[in-house]
Amino acid sequence: MKSQRPRLAVVTGLTLLFAVMALANSGCLLLVAGAAGGAAAGYAYAKGKVCEVYNSGFNDSWAAVHTSLAELAMPILKEELQGEEGFITSQTADGDRVRIRVNSVESQIPAQGRVTRVCVRVATFGDHPVSNTILNQVGLHLAPAPAAGWAAPATAAPTARLGVIQAGATAEPPLASPAPAGNLPQAQTAPPPLLPAEPVPVGKTPPK
Repeated sequence: MKSQRPRLAVVTGLTLLFAVMALANSGCLLLVAGAAGGAAAGYAYAKGKVCEVYNSGFNDSWAAVHTSLAELAMPILKEELQGEEGFITSQTADGDRVRIRVNSVESQIPAQGRVTRVCVRVATFGDHPVSNTILNQVGLHLAPAPAAGWAAPATAAPTARLGVIQAGATAEPPLASPAPAGNLPQAQTAPPPLLPAEPVPVGKTPPK
């Protein structure tokens, strides 16, 4: 009996050790699963917001959002306005909350100055079709701002017509250069009529 007790103690200790390791491993898996789930939820939340930048002042953009919501028959439940930043709360026909943020920002194109950024979030994780519908309606009243790096297309300079010969066409003969002023031929005048040597009396014919 004495010889079996140490062996039993060793087996019991190993069993407890494996049990503790299994619990620890299961806890780590739960932590990893929780972290992965949180990251996925955070990514979905960030992707739920849809934004558009308009080349207009804040007051015009704020009024355009109000007009667009009225045209879409979406009620304004709440609004907050402070300086050049405001929030409007509305809802869809299904009762999902719609949160709209309007704020003035500095454009990435220096020549544009300040522009307005409008962001829409539907519910928690967003609804892109609904958000895009609202932004498109706002865009009917405002002009979207060009993206960074955009430049107006350059217009081609008109091609000079003089001195250009099209392929396959024969060149016109050159125009004769004007003669120098000193070499111009003088206009010849008719010689004066010959007068008789003596005056002719009236009524008489001159001698032949």
